[in-house]
Amino acid sequence: MMSSGLAADRDRTGESGGPVPGAGVGGPALTVGTPAAAARALRRAVEEVTDWSHRPIGPESYPDFPYRVVVDYYRRVGKAAVAPELVALLRGLRVRIGCGGLARPWSSPDAWLFDQWLPLTFTDQPMAYNSYAGHDLLQVAHWDAGSAEHAEDLLMVALLADLATVELDALALPEPTDRQRTRTVAVLQAVARLGAFAPAAVPDTAPLEALRAAVAAAPGNEELVAAGRETVALLRAGVPAGLRRAVDIGLLPVTTVHDEHMFIRSVQLFERIFARVAAALTDAVEAVRAGRPAEAAAVLSATAARLTGATSALYRILTTIPPETFAVIRDHTHGASAIQSRPYQMIELVSAKRPDGPYSSEKGPEFTVVATLQEEFLARMGGWDADEARRLQEEMLALDAAWRSMKRTHWGVTLKIIGGVSGTGGTTGADYLKAAANIELFPMLATA
Repeated sequence: MMSSGLAADRDRTGESGGPVPGAGVGGPALTVGTPAAAARALRRAVEEVTDWSHRPIGPESYPDFPYRVVVDYYRRVGKAAVAPELVALLRGLRVRIGCGGLARPWSSPDAWLFDQWLPLTFTDQPMAYNSYAGHDLLQVAHWDAGSAEHAEDLLMVALLADLATVELDALALPEPTDRQRTRTVAVLQAVARLGAFAPAAVPDTAPLEALRAAVAAAPGNEELVAAGRETVALLRAGVPAGLRRAVDIGLLPVTTVHDEHMFIRSVQLFERIFARVAAALTDAVEAVRAGRPAEAAAVLSATAARLTGATSALYRILTTIPPETFAVIRDHTHGASAIQSRPYQMIELVSAKRPDGPYSSEKGPEFTVVATLQEEFLARMGGWDADEARRLQEEMLALDAAWRSMKRTHWGVTLKIIGGVSGTGGTTGADYLKAAANIELFPMLATA
């Protein structure tokens, strides 16, 4: 098992231990302090990384790497402003480990985590989607999980619990803004729905029901913070310590604005949703090819419900980011775009064969698939019971509708936050998303 490493409680205050002035939605991150504090954090990070690198490096040493001090410094200044001396030290460490044959990431979750995390500290441009949000690092969730479903649900709980912790801390500061309360309420509403879109990791939904009732009662900020923290503590207790560590160290914001923490967590959560939809489509293809249409229909039905419930809650959170603040994040993240998402590409590829159009070929794909659900269904439906075939077709169309509804919402949110400017991945931005929202998952069924 991976060692726990990081403490659950994090320093979210300025140099003097008091609240960061103006921290919260539209302002600085809670981790930002004075220049003097940042300089001290840099010295400590350099000293501790240097000290660690001078010891014998092997599988047993990876759990002791000083992640905490490095992450603390990165969050104080933003990855775009990290001191070159620390980046050079970390790059040199990776070269030394690689050239010395010391990197055996498959040997343990700690070794694997270190191997995946170290490149995230580099500040290469243009930005890449996977490295910006640490998607590959988060796959450590699968190391000890009993099933892929349990791993993904645990990861969603860990990510949303961390986001809730940050926003609750911001709401607990003196004189929080109305925008901060709106953000925190939106996050807690998403937490309260975890039982619906991460059921494998939330066997007891009673605390979520209590949180939903507490939020609906529109209490004062102190009461809201208390209720939120109680529920989050219960959720975090069910997440393995190693996964909590991966979630924490995998977030290295490029800027020092408070909202980027929320944005990265949202990107990570959406990636988990995309992964679940892609896996469901792949499972449905296998079920259809094995002559089990009822099984395929059940998989797609559950997936459509989960997709709708999760994405609506997450988009509500995203709409709380001020456009002028998001513009700061965009200025530092050119090259990183959700169109690079492997699960997103897999959803488009495994659902149906389709000609190139305004939304497919220029940005990928990174892989191909042997069979698609639409083509397998059309080839085999004539040999099934008519009711089973009809039900599967209905569930395919229901998932199609849920997927396109999600993309239409994405278009609307993007239009509200960034307007008509081009996308960070080289697309036309909102116009691109509008065109994407009109592409069916199963075009031959949609036109039948």
